[in-house]
Amino acid sequence: MHVDCRIHRRLGNQSNSIMLTRRGIAVSPGVVSGSAMVLGAEDFRIPQRFVSVDVVETEVSRFHAALEAACDELTENENIATEQLGRQYGAIFSAHQQLLKDPKLVEEIDSLIREKCYSPEYASSRVLKQHARVFRNLESPYLAERAHDLYDLEKRLLKQLLGESREELSHLTEPVVVLAHNLTPSEAAQLNTKFVRGFATEAGGRTSHTAILAGALEIPAVVGVGDFLADVSGGETIIIDGTHGEVIVDPDE
Repeated sequence: MHVDCRIHRRLGNQSNSIMLTRRGIAVSPGVVSGSAMVLGAEDFRIPQRFVSVDVVETEVSRFHAALEAACDELTENENIATEQLGRQYGAIFSAHQQLLKDPKLVEEIDSLIREKCYSPEYASSRVLKQHARVFRNLESPYLAERAHDLYDLEKRLLKQLLGESREELSHLTEPVVVLAHNLTPSEAAQLNTKFVRGFATEAGGRTSHTAILAGALEIPAVVGVGDFLADVSGGETIIIDGTHGEVIVDPDE
């Protein structure tokens, strides 16, 4: 949730450009500036809701193969985070893996595929989003933030099932400031600090795993800014003030 929004018009400038200052939650200190890399909310297009009865068992097998691949990816993330940041950060991904392999959750998805002939993509998305909504509606901010972990798991499964992923973050060649609706813990853990100077997200809270990882990586970060991506163009100069929780778009001198 954003706390403040101030717009300062720069006078005497022929382009009549606007400096936009937004406030959010400071989660990792430091002040950086750079060119904006704007990541939209990544929504995977689920190609079909139902499958034919005669391929149900094949689709169940495809779901379990994707599940194993996602767990292997989590193990890799756990090892990287443990090696680079410490065991307590690797434990985040260990917890994700335990959640993804939870027998009740797996059985729910299996049942939707077998009994309702839902596609693995639709069944996985439906079950994980339902559980995420439960967490999101809890009064405890800490538990509410766990909804983002479930969205992360949904993305992992859909990536394996559909072969889609957000590759931009792993192929950066020049310094940027990352702006996104939200970053999953996996994406935050894989940020290349050589090129990512800082990040700001519309969603998120102080207790989110993304916020915790930002502090561990020592990347200035602000979360919970509220809707602001529509006001930003890729390549615009951005200042991230992770100490005071400010994001400045197109700053003046």
